Amino acid sequence: MRFSFRQLKQGAALLALALLIGHVFYAPSPRKQQTKPAVQLTSAKDVITYSSPSPSEVQPNKGAYASTAGATEPKYITLPTIQTEGYIQKMGVDQHNQVAAPNNVNLAGWYVNSLSPGQAGLSIIDGHVNGLHGPGIFLHLGKLSAGDAFTIELGNGTKELFRIKQIIEVRNEVAGAALFARDNSIKSQLNLITCAGDFDNATHSYNQRTIVVSELISAH
Repeated sequence: MRFSFRQLKQGAALLALALLIGHVFYAPSPRKQQTKPAVQLTSAKDVITYSSPSPSEVQPNKGAYASTAGATEPKYITLPTIQTEGYIQKMGVDQHNQVAAPNNVNLAGWYVNSLSPGQAGLSIIDGHVNGLHGPGIFLHLGKLSAGDAFTIELGNGTKELFRIKQIIEVRNEVAGAALFARDNSIKSQLNLITCAGDFDNATHSYNQRTIVVSELISAH
């Protein structure tokens, strides 16, 4: 699951996108979303900057997996209504100048140039819909519904509860604009994204994206 920063420049598609999703405004640059850093900055050596064409499909052992999440960074995601959970890696920009994809289809990826979940602003987590041989962590992301709740566990053990506001599906060409769009009614927004639609053998990519827009409702 990848999208290019060049997609953020699809100006002609933005008007149609705004009519589709409503109550949002366009952020022209993903880097400008980082209005303030997380309390604990991530280490560059832990950030994935290469997207593999054949990510691992081995299910990580929950008791043995070595998370690199800092105290205030996302470590684990649990989506009970679709019976999905998994660790969260740190994603940077990859070799294609796109947001990197997790190196294991069973893991999600937090884009480190967005805010950490729970902070005031926009956070972004991506995940594979599938691998070469089996399902990915976000296979059933499109089956979520507005009102569903899920949790993000931070490195320090804090569990943040998010509630889904809307689920949208957009063409890949405008996915970047949709992903970085802010809902003015949400103080702490977390967008989840994965592939959807039809697979294009020529481009080795799906032609649509599913984006889940959620808001923080509690943390403990």
